Amino acid sequence: MPSPEDPSTQLAYLPGERRQLFNVLLVVADDLGARHLPFYGYGRDTMPLLERRLGGATLFTNCHSPVGWTLPGCASIITGQLPEGHGLYDHNKRFQKPKLGHYLGEGYEKAGITNNGNMVSDRISPEYLESLGFKRRPAKWRSFGWDDGFDSYEWIHREDHDRPFELAREFLGSRQDAAGPWLLFFPSNLVPDYHMGREDYLDVSDWLEEGIHPGLRDVRDGPEIWIDPPAGLGWEEERRVLIAKYDSGVRSYDRRLDELLRLVDFEKTIVVFVSDHGEGFEPERGRVHHCGRLHGDLTHVPLAIWLPAVLRSHYEAGEREDQPCSTIDVVPTVLTLLGDAVAGFPGRFLFDLPPHRRLRGEDRGYLYWNEDCVRESYDTCSIEVNSETIYPLKRIDVRRNDTTREFSYNIAYDPLEHENLLDGDAIEGEERTFVVAVNDDEELRNNFLASAVARTGRHEIVLVDNSGNSRYESISALYKEALERAKNDLVLFVHQDLYLFDGWEGRFFSGLRELEDRDPDWGVVGPVGAMGVSPGEKKRLRGHWSDPSGYHLEGPLPHEVESLDEQLLGIRRRNDIDFDPALPGFHCYGIDLSLNAREQGRRSYALDCFAWHKFKDSEGRLVERRERSSKIKRRWGEEFMAEFGPSADYVEKKWQKYLPFQTTSWTWGVD
Repeated sequence: MPSPEDPSTQLAYLPGERRQLFNVLLVVADDLGARHLPFYGYGRDTMPLLERRLGGATLFTNCHSPVGWTLPGCASIITGQLPEGHGLYDHNKRFQKPKLGHYLGEGYEKAGITNNGNMVSDRISPEYLESLGFKRRPAKWRSFGWDDGFDSYEWIHREDHDRPFELAREFLGSRQDAAGPWLLFFPSNLVPDYHMGREDYLDVSDWLEEGIHPGLRDVRDGPEIWIDPPAGLGWEEERRVLIAKYDSGVRSYDRRLDELLRLVDFEKTIVVFVSDHGEGFEPERGRVHHCGRLHGDLTHVPLAIWLPAVLRSHYEAGEREDQPCSTIDVVPTVLTLLGDAVAGFPGRFLFDLPPHRRLRGEDRGYLYWNEDCVRESYDTCSIEVNSETIYPLKRIDVRRNDTTREFSYNIAYDPLEHENLLDGDAIEGEERTFVVAVNDDEELRNNFLASAVARTGRHEIVLVDNSGNSRYESISALYKEALERAKNDLVLFVHQDLYLFDGWEGRFFSGLRELEDRDPDWGVVGPVGAMGVSPGEKKRLRGHWSDPSGYHLEGPLPHEVESLDEQLLGIRRRNDIDFDPALPGFHCYGIDLSLNAREQGRRSYALDCFAWHKFKDSEGRLVERRERSSKIKRRWGEEFMAEFGPSADYVEKKWQKYLPFQTTSWTWGVD
């Protein structure tokens, strides 16, 4: 019987009887960043053997680890919990939550095999310690609890890269005809040991013509090599060599992994290939090695899952999944695939991901505070590093003792996370007026008023209260009156549920300058629009935006469109493009405005100024799916169409000479 201190007593649920039992192979490639793999866009062929196998798998292209180093990273993979959830976030801690093996129950044979120094067994024999040159267990090899939840847990010292693969092959070979199902958890430390002077890392002839600098053949593990490079060697040359050694290690791992996978019966086994974190090679930014930060070079990791045919068919698993996900999703996904009713996990089922999701990251163990490649730890200061990613927006908050720093990135524009959008540089560009019709104060507060541009105090913001449509029965009449009161030439009409990210202002003006170099007499602009349509053609959009259906980038931009989506419409007062107060209701005013501009010989354009439509609901919750938006759920119902019809009919009669025409949601004049 487990003791009360055993994490298995904290199960969120107990496994029931499963209809069909599958083996589970969970392979963790330590330190393997997605940016160094060809199937994630890398230019070097580092994993050709695994890439050939991916045709039978689902590759998750946007998977992130919640932490940038091994101890908490692997613990998150095997528990399905964030670091503070499982408790193993520094070397003084022990598991506080059950592992995958606990959830599988007694019907499974559960084995763990690793040579990772952060995943030391609690039960190392005196004979093995003596063979390693130790009289007693070193203090740094604390009792973490890795053995719990496994029937057998083999730990081999990190110096031995071959033995773990040998043991894993022996395990798989001996279970070819096993009657019962099994779990093999197999983290390998081969990739992160590229500091060593071994053949696995020295075979760089495909990457470097001149070979490896003698001072970089065998170095100490950690950030010190970046702090004190070999004499006469600069960072750029050091980077070239160390990346080549790292890539060589990845290729060596690929060969060994393929030998292992040849022994797997994929029709009886759920196979998960994942990494716990990546590696940093930017010393000029203090981003080296790993630990202590949560940038994408560390958090973006590979994830591929092979399902037996019966499961693949049932879940209609595709070859690629681009929606954001996390390594904490692995455990609840495996259990769901096995038929369990999963509860108590912060992760999601990987074969039913929402279009949008809040991904959290946290590190309490290490910290890079300055851009000097010096890493601090929990032994020297109090540390909190937190991140929140709602793709493509990302924030990182760092605390060292009582001092904090904040960072904000838009990954779509800045995938390497080099530009902190909170740096506060002056925004070049004219002042403007924002006009917002308001009928839900909380939705306004959680979206437009939460936008950085609304908090600067630099621009005029005109909020027009129209709760219950009590003041205006026509949005065009509301906007026309607001336009007459606007102080600035450039006026933007914005939905209350539109969120404009940190840095939006700079992006808008950059796009506007590019457009005005091409067409200074433009008529209407916005982040997304619809192109003209002909009979038999599909709707074509241009723009850069997110909405409850997902993230979208349809370029090139700027691009001429027939109409702009009404989430944001920009015009210049001096052009005398105006709203028609006779247009009834609250629909179709965007196409009316663009056709008004067209009547004057002016064109409408979608700019590359990413905006998020329906970012959060009135309760401040992220709108993850279309089904979470009450407005979208009622769209095209009888009540909605009764409101929409008069607006659409008015526009069609008014602009018959321009039929057919198109908006992002409706087409006129095409059967």
